[in-house]
Amino acid sequence: MRIRDHHKQFVQDTGYPTSAETNDKGCVIWNKERGGHQLGVSWKNPGFKQTDHHPVVCVSWQDAKRYAAWLSKRTAAKYRLPTEAEWEYAARSGTQTAYFYQADKQCNYANGLGQEGKIIAAENWTLADCSDGFIYTAPVASFADNHFGLFDMLGNVFEWTQDCWHGDYQGAPQDGAAWLRIYGGDCDRRVVRGGSWVNDPRILRSAYRIWYFTDVAYFDLGFRVARDL
Repeated sequence: MRIRDHHKQFVQDTGYPTSAETNDKGCVIWNKERGGHQLGVSWKNPGFKQTDHHPVVCVSWQDAKRYAAWLSKRTAAKYRLPTEAEWEYAARSGTQTAYFYQADKQCNYANGLGQEGKIIAAENWTLADCSDGFIYTAPVASFADNHFGLFDMLGNVFEWTQDCWHGDYQGAPQDGAAWLRIYGGDCDRRVVRGGSWVNDPRILRSAYRIWYFTDVAYFDLGFRVARDL
């Protein structure tokens, strides 16, 4: 999961303005009454307090791709967004259950909608039975890792993947490759995975998947990168 400090270095080196800073919508924010686009909100000021050790949010798929290209050039290694299949394999870390942790242990492993979320939750929201200590994003690696030693695979922020959106897996590549337009998908929409700090336990599952348009930025949406070896 990319932290704000890494993204800050990218912006300083390239002068790159993110989608939320250049479009006519800004970043989508949320409160318990309603959500919507708001100009002036970006990764620099997502509407809640963050330090450089928190995951970057309010970044579009296009922003994430530009970051990966910059990191590849800077390090002479190949960095990219993970495919959806790679992401789920990494999140499951050898498990076949809904979560890689025991369901009643969410607050040990994932920053989701715990009891502290009552402050921001709407009346019909479902909260976890525990408290994880964070209302908004948590510093990266604040929770226990999964069986592969990876942190924040579930919760904290949703993460972009490389794949175009498909409503099901019929015809999906069998080798873990990204599922792109050539397979009939809608590449204006990309798959995001993992759930976030504002989601209840039903969303924080290894298999849960949704999509966002590639040029939008959300208060609970970030990314991580994969490295080709």
